Amino acid sequence: MSFREKSAWITLASVIICFGSYYGALATGLVPVYSIHSFHFGLSSIIALIVLQVALHAIAAMLNPADARTPRDEREKLIQSRSHTFGYYVMMLGMVVVVLVTHVPGSNFMATVYLGVLTMAVAAIAVAVAQIVMFRRGA
Repeated sequence: MSFREKSAWITLASVIICFGSYYGALATGLVPVYSIHSFHFGLSSIIALIVLQVALHAIAAMLNPADARTPRDEREKLIQSRSHTFGYYVMMLGMVVVVLVTHVPGSNFMATVYLGVLTMAVAAIAVAVAQIVMFRRGA
């Protein structure tokens, strides 16, 4: 498995763990939805995502430093471009939903924020999954 594919797996796992725990805590009521505690938990989830990404990428680079330093070849550049294009479309679709929800009478500001953050997380997951699929497929 190449370093770029490991990087996609790391991104997928860390985003699912961090934002899955955040939205899971909100859905189950462990964290009150419209409180300062949900803000702090969301902030700690973002910090945990950053720390987890940096630590896991450093470990992956230490395990195979030659592969980590290798410049991207044409195939890897194409995979990155295609996956980010796919993630862009997922993000734009989510933002259309956010704008529509904003204009619904009686919609809550915090619900819009939660939906926007969820859209970003889903777009990051879509990019990682697209990269994994394309690396596995050999595209």
